[in-house]
Amino acid sequence: MIINLFGVIMKQSKLIAVKQIPSILPVSLPTVRSWIFHQKLPVVRLGRKVFVREEVLEKIEMEGLTN
Repeated sequence: MIINLFGVIMKQSKLIAVKQIPSILPVSLPTVRSWIFHQKLPVVRLGRKVFVREEVLEKIEMEGLTN
């Protein structure tokens, strides 16, 4: 559990590197990059590295990618 600057309690989530996503979901890396480019997949950027929150991938596994 993390408390942000505004005093709001936030759930700590695991970050998955974009290049690891094809080993988790049945999609190719170019597809993942396309989703990011078209803003269909929310990402966290830390410098030049790009990550996706684990719960986002779990939601995609359960429900599929929606617009």
